[in-house]
Amino acid sequence: MFSDLDALRADVAHGEMARAAKSSRSILVQVYSANGSPGHLHGIAGLLAELLPAAVVVGATTVGEIAAGRLLTGRTVIGFSFFESSRLQAIAIPCTRGEESRTGAELGRSIRASADDIAGVLLLATPLSVELGPLFAALEPEIGDFPLFGGGAGDYTRMRNTFVFAGSELLDAGIVAVIFTGTQLALQCEAYLGWIPVSHPMTVTRTDGPLVKEIDGRPAFEIYQRYLGARKDESFYMAALEFPLLIEREGQWVARVPVAAGEDDSLRFLGDIREGEIVHIGYGDAGTIIEHAREIQAASAAFAPDAVFMYSCGCRRFLLQEDVERESRPFEAHAPTFGFFTYGEFFGTGRLQLLNSAMVAVGLREGGPRKAARPAADTTSGGTRPPPDDPYDSQHTRVISKLLHFIKAVTTELEATNRELEKRSMTDTLTQLANRIRLDESLEAQLNSTIRGGIPFSVILLDIDHFKRVNDTHGHLAGDSVLVTIAQALRTHIRATDRVGRWGGEEFLVICPDTDAAQATQLAERLRQAIERQAIPEVGHCTASLGVTAYRPGDDASGLIARADQALYQAKHAGRNRVEQA
Repeated sequence: MFSDLDALRADVAHGEMARAAKSSRSILVQVYSANGSPGHLHGIAGLLAELLPAAVVVGATTVGEIAAGRLLTGRTVIGFSFFESSRLQAIAIPCTRGEESRTGAELGRSIRASADDIAGVLLLATPLSVELGPLFAALEPEIGDFPLFGGGAGDYTRMRNTFVFAGSELLDAGIVAVIFTGTQLALQCEAYLGWIPVSHPMTVTRTDGPLVKEIDGRPAFEIYQRYLGARKDESFYMAALEFPLLIEREGQWVARVPVAAGEDDSLRFLGDIREGEIVHIGYGDAGTIIEHAREIQAASAAFAPDAVFMYSCGCRRFLLQEDVERESRPFEAHAPTFGFFTYGEFFGTGRLQLLNSAMVAVGLREGGPRKAARPAADTTSGGTRPPPDDPYDSQHTRVISKLLHFIKAVTTELEATNRELEKRSMTDTLTQLANRIRLDESLEAQLNSTIRGGIPFSVILLDIDHFKRVNDTHGHLAGDSVLVTIAQALRTHIRATDRVGRWGGEEFLVICPDTDAAQATQLAERLRQAIERQAIPEVGHCTASLGVTAYRPGDDASGLIARADQALYQAKHAGRNRVEQA
């Protein structure tokens, strides 16, 4: 834990650290600092270059620091890793907005050309000034089947300036890579989230690069304003920090934290969100997080690492507060544990993912596993934390977990109720076909699709012949039976792509996508024959008249239906039980 340059000089130049440096093939020094002053960072890097000229020195600004598995704040921590056989190489590449793909491809080529026995790559980047989605997309094709891991530099939620550096090269916009090579080096990389969806599903309807413009057709900011009371000012990030949008990709939840709200009510994200994706507002389930941490800790113990590097999202620190150590401190029992809290985590083997709200733990080991686990360091801060069997320990974590379970249960019930209400509002009660409201929506959607894509479509308007006579002669229950029977015949004989519903009274409408007038007329004739064949109890057989028309450029819904109605009138006038095309 850095205090001043004189103390750092004394620690590095003498004692255990000096002996380790003399016997090591490679040295990695990671500097993670709450102080983002260039003078502060240059001073540390310069002294380390003087004292350890062969060392690879890299670092980043943070939103919290981790040493000996403990959460630290407002500090500068320096991790020294001494390798007996492995080799290290650092690469620093500046990047400007718009050049991310070029930078990613350049970095990928440099990594690939560095060695044949790459064991893994550490990445540090500046997510506030560089769009990492396209950079990682361009990097990915160039990398091999080895793990990549790391994190995005932070600045304690000020969201202004972040830095990464390698040696004396300090970057406020760019990326740093440390390439680990050697056949004796083994890495175990694990990542986990622990956030769960707590809102109903919503659809991203418009994006522009890192900006999400609309969700469910409304300004994206309104989501956070409505549900969290967020304001469109400098307090927005803190209001949204613990409530990322969750997206399910390839069976896994991915989190995306909004970092700013624009004047146009858009939301800016550090990771990609795609148009058409389904998103939920998420919140961290502390119980799930700690449970996942135990699974990763057990895997780490079995791996028996020599060191554990940790890159954890600042969201976790703010959510869990002191309890965040419950997922980091147990690693210290296996090996020295060190890292920082990030603005985004990087993780993947062969495929690099930009994560939010996650924790990435990386175990490193040269040679085979050691037989004995490392004794746990005493990090109890004077014994002020309660013993593990204290029933009041971390009680707020348990309360949050129960509250989230309650919210999820209520949300699920509401979603089921809303689906049922929507179905009822869009379904004709008697025939169970789409009602007029749903047909109007479908017709409008089909018109928009046809106007955009130029694909033809047609409609069929159908009226039951002499339906009033059925009601007058046999009663309204018999009339209902006729409607239900004909609805079933229509449902059975339309094509999979067609949509049918009750237009009103004894009239039905069929919307036929990708269908010209001649094809629709053939379908209408099949429907007419199917209706004529139906035997209806108490009534016998009924017939129907059908009018067909196809979309013409310039049509709106009312004009199209009026033309179909005209064709239907012609069929009635010509003797009924027939099809006419407008």
